[in-house]
Amino acid sequence: MFGRKLHAAALALALGLALLAAAPAQADPLIPLPPPGQPVATDITPTGARLTWAPPAGPVFRYSMLRLVDGQWQGFSSMPFNTVTFVALTPGTEYTVAVRAAALPGSGYSLSPLSEPLTFHTPPAEEG
Repeated sequence: MFGRKLHAAALALALGLALLAAAPAQADPLIPLPPPGQPVATDITPTGARLTWAPPAGPVFRYSMLRLVDGQWQGFSSMPFNTVTFVALTPGTEYTVAVRAAALPGSGYSLSPLSEPLTFHTPPAEEG
């Protein structure tokens, strides 16, 4: 009887080790990309502006620009490069924007935090 219990315990141990070895390995957690640099606005007109920012170190797939509206960040634009020119802005309006970077799929990186925000104003439309 004692031999059977020992044999059953050894079998259970071997089976447990075999199942443990067959279990899929935990994937390494993804590393967030560093945030992109703070956007800089140039060529500001009543209806347009050019924004650029320094890319983060790491494999960037795409950038998303978000706009602060009523205290909430909302998607504003998406682009593959670290520059964008807006041509349909509202004259005489304040814009607060920030950028985040999405990593290349399979790179081991995840979405970055938001960059430092930038606030700029479009001038009022010229009357005439």
